[in-house]
Amino acid sequence: MSAWKFYLVTFGCKVNQYETQSLREAWLAQGGVECSAPAEADVVCVNSCAITSKGERDARNAVFRLRREAPSSRLILTGCAARLFADYKPRPGAIWAAPDLLVPQEEKSRLLHGPWADLDGEGVIQSAGMPDATTPAPTVAASTPAQAKAQASKQAFPPFQISAFKRARPVLKVQDGCAHRCTYCIVPSTRGKPRSRPVDEIVSEARRLLQAGHAEIMVSGINLGQYGRGTDTGDFWNLLRTLDAALAPEFAGQARLRISSLEPGQLDQQGLDALLACRMLCPHLHISLQHGSQAVLKRMGRGHYTPAMLEHAVSALASHWPIMGLGADIIAGFPGETEDDMRQLLELIDRLPMSYAHVFPYSRRPGTAADRFDGQIPHSLKLERAARLREAVGRKQQVFLAEQLKLPRMLVAADNPQAFADSTTDVAPTPESAGKTKKNSVKGVNEYYAACSIRLPAPGKRPGADAGLLPARPVALTEKGLVVELVEQK
Repeated sequence: MSAWKFYLVTFGCKVNQYETQSLREAWLAQGGVECSAPAEADVVCVNSCAITSKGERDARNAVFRLRREAPSSRLILTGCAARLFADYKPRPGAIWAAPDLLVPQEEKSRLLHGPWADLDGEGVIQSAGMPDATTPAPTVAASTPAQAKAQASKQAFPPFQISAFKRARPVLKVQDGCAHRCTYCIVPSTRGKPRSRPVDEIVSEARRLLQAGHAEIMVSGINLGQYGRGTDTGDFWNLLRTLDAALAPEFAGQARLRISSLEPGQLDQQGLDALLACRMLCPHLHISLQHGSQAVLKRMGRGHYTPAMLEHAVSALASHWPIMGLGADIIAGFPGETEDDMRQLLELIDRLPMSYAHVFPYSRRPGTAADRFDGQIPHSLKLERAARLREAVGRKQQVFLAEQLKLPRMLVAADNPQAFADSTTDVAPTPESAGKTKKNSVKGVNEYYAACSIRLPAPGKRPGADAGLLPARPVALTEKGLVVELVEQK
């Protein structure tokens, strides 16, 4: 068919960002042209997330908004919230919008064949229009979570692949699915059992991305701790060592690897040895911690690790990583959480060299065990506790940034390296500009995952668009990170 236009919307995790990029590349190869506004598109695709009730609501709102903005476009909803959308019952009298095509997460890879392919069949439904609440919500052939999970578990690793990325720091997906049923989480029902990508495919894709000029790659999965489960490929630490060994001879010092998320239980001696052995790895960890009270962790179904494991690992790494970034995911207001549990969590934050955290008020998810737990916390109290946690983390972050400001040198991966080649504006630091982010700067992150605003240097001294990791020195603090200026390459 003739050229057609598409528009993509992505919610949720880095794995979703990766899968959207894979769809983008597949559709471009099939004659599609990506456009910047949904009203211009022949196809609009929403790649959804359902990790929280807000994420699910965001997907429904996006469908409603996009149906209005692009009424004649083929509207597709896929991702983790797609199956939940099929079961959604709007309140009586409400006006809502339905997609033309509803593709559950376990069927998402079928969209690689194009949005125009005949996707009717088990697990995929056709619907249309903007019915009112009296119209039955669309249903999916394989409608139960058990059927969806069984169907997903039969699949090999989903055949997504990429050769570029819309953002400067690409995601490298190595694992999908999860078999650990945390009591608050619906991911096993939406993504199925753990599946691991073959090592040779991972290495080849990482090399493609680095050769394309990307300076930093985020190694990501739904649960990296379950990489290799049920296969003979080895575990995640074997993968990380293999990846580093294959890439470091050519790219060490020019590019780097970053791990998306780990659990404290993964930071055993094998894990610590692997972290310290890798030449391309950033001195930064993001931990799926969730809480600092062992009693709460057990109710969450996460009693397989303790906060003490993380403290031990951080202490063991300190002699080799005297400076490191440390982030965490934390849930506030889980059912049964007491003030003593909060005290333990706040004290843990105070002991750790925390540089940031993603704090989420507990979100009830129908179909999970925690949704039926006694001791549900009032919404206002969940928000109050989340605010207290963010304040505590904010204090730690300011200490971290103040220490970063003392560093003589760091390596920054720019969000938009091309800006250095395109800019013609000289930026001379002034007392009035100290601590402020200007338009004549470029955002990025350093190796410790501190947000950086990079001042554009004087004309004739700019690195090219393929500059890779940029040596810089910090010169000021902002509310969100560092202001840095480039220094001569050593």
